[in-house]
Amino acid sequence: MNAQEIQTYNGPLQIGKYNGKATYSYKIVENDTVLDGDFTVLRSNLQELLEKQDYSFQFKGAFVDGTANGPWKFQFGEFNSKSQSEVIDYQYRVLVSGIQKSAIGKIKMGKPNGKWTIVEEEIENSEISKTLFKSVISFDNGVPQQNFSINNENYTLVGRFLRDGLAHDEWSLFPSNGMDQSESWFFKDGLLQSIRVDDENDHKTIKAYQGYNGQTKIINLNAGYINALEIQLSQVDVDILHHNSLPELLKQNAARYQEVDEILSELGKSKFLPELKVKVPYYPLDSLEITKVDSIVSYYKKAHELGESILHNSQLNILRLSDNNTAYQYNTVVQLKENFLNPIQEIVSYDSLEILEYTSQEQLINHVFANGLPKPKMDIEIQIDSVVSSKSYTIPSSVSISADTPNIEKIEAVAKMGYDGILSIANEVKETLAQEKRQNELASLEEEIIIRNDSMMVFIDSTSSNIPLKYATALKQLKSFTSKTINDYSKVKSAENRLSAARTTVECLNNLNELSKTVSEMPIYQTTIKESYTDRIWNPFMATLMDEDIKKRITSAYSKTLEPYFLNEIDQHLSCDTTKELNSTINTTYTKILELKNQDTKKLERKLKRQKDPITILEMLNVQNTAKQ
Repeated sequence: MNAQEIQTYNGPLQIGKYNGKATYSYKIVENDTVLDGDFTVLRSNLQELLEKQDYSFQFKGAFVDGTANGPWKFQFGEFNSKSQSEVIDYQYRVLVSGIQKSAIGKIKMGKPNGKWTIVEEEIENSEISKTLFKSVISFDNGVPQQNFSINNENYTLVGRFLRDGLAHDEWSLFPSNGMDQSESWFFKDGLLQSIRVDDENDHKTIKAYQGYNGQTKIINLNAGYINALEIQLSQVDVDILHHNSLPELLKQNAARYQEVDEILSELGKSKFLPELKVKVPYYPLDSLEITKVDSIVSYYKKAHELGESILHNSQLNILRLSDNNTAYQYNTVVQLKENFLNPIQEIVSYDSLEILEYTSQEQLINHVFANGLPKPKMDIEIQIDSVVSSKSYTIPSSVSISADTPNIEKIEAVAKMGYDGILSIANEVKETLAQEKRQNELASLEEEIIIRNDSMMVFIDSTSSNIPLKYATALKQLKSFTSKTINDYSKVKSAENRLSAARTTVECLNNLNELSKTVSEMPIYQTTIKESYTDRIWNPFMATLMDEDIKKRITSAYSKTLEPYFLNEIDQHLSCDTTKELNSTINTTYTKILELKNQDTKKLERKLKRQKDPITILEMLNVQNTAKQ
């Protein structure tokens, strides 16, 4: 019993986007706060009003076990003030201007009950200057009853409902200025019979479901209903319907009820949205047809994704300006989208609105494919530099459509054709882009070949005269081999092999450049090793310091065996496959020789005493020799 005790709260409260000060009664049920009793939340700020603009609101009513019940009042305002004021009964009154909305009526356990009035007014200097919107609807436990009226600045809509909430008799829309067109919707027990549109000069009657006597279904009068209605109409009638204001007024009314429902739903249980009911023809889909619809949706989504990826590809958009084949591919996708995807998209949207069962499949096809089902063969126009040409395209699809094909299968076949066509072009585009990428890469690689060759020639020509002959001879051989490598590349004519050959040639030239730098530094290597292995020793007989070579077998192995071996490899066995490894071996050997200066090498020196084979010496030095052996 203590857990059910009514308690009172006074303090801040956030309801969706509304943050104000609240006072309400509640009880704790299973650790949840359940509103029960009077409820008020409000907000206004005089300082903000005077400085710039203030938004105010007040929600006042009551709850029973967490569900709104009893009289309720909702007020919303956005006001500003020019700091004008007046004194009334010894109190300052600030004059405000802005927009105030209110919704007033009774709620019976979450549902509107009795008369509800929703008003939006323009306020100027604290006086109502204009009514922007007003809705007066009576309800019986959430079901609209009897006569109602909805009006905005331009139109007034009046109509009535039956006791079960179904639209009935004439719903009339009148222009406020008496000059615009008026319209009337004629319902019979919820089923729309016709729409009459009148203006000063003419009138037009649109036949809706008049004469239909088949199976029907009761649904809400909402955007889905309007879409279902349009399927039944000709394009001329649809255009007239789009200019009508009656659906727009109903949409405005629904938005204001939605605003109240969102507030009540934040606070507890609510079923405040009014249920304006109408009847529509009902053509239920069987399980096989539902599967077909799912297939249609799937084909569309895959085709749409592929198509958009093609149409928004920046590389393709540039290529199509100058390349006929790319322009053909792009324009084919555009036409496939227009002829196949766009109509299917309309059907997919009807499926998402759950209104496919509110029209016959024959009516659906006649509406979506007003000019007949699209053909798999089409002519694609191509324009390059003001030169116009055309080329035919046939969708490579296994599906076909005959006169006796069921309607739902016809739609599925169109969806499949659209997907097959987009997929086919996507594969072509992939190859086009890949080829363009290869061409761009090839151009870049060939430019790199020229740069590397020029760099190599300049370096060798400027270096050869400044180094001993044996090293200059090696550089000359590298220069000759570089020319041969480029000449071999120039003989590759096959486009398929040229890109691979270009990649290999660039890599080879990079390695040759590195090796040429190493060869140019080999005289320095020799000098550095000699200096490193020369010690200054005191000679007591001469009474002076003298240079003495140390570890001669190591230095001799480098200068008399390994270095000549390296130069001979360049002269006799040079290839693109071994250039990188040879360069690495030379530099690693040089580093290793310098390291041995400060190591115990007696054992190594004994082994080197009679060894003249360069490969064996490299193994002794623990240098990985990957050059030609």
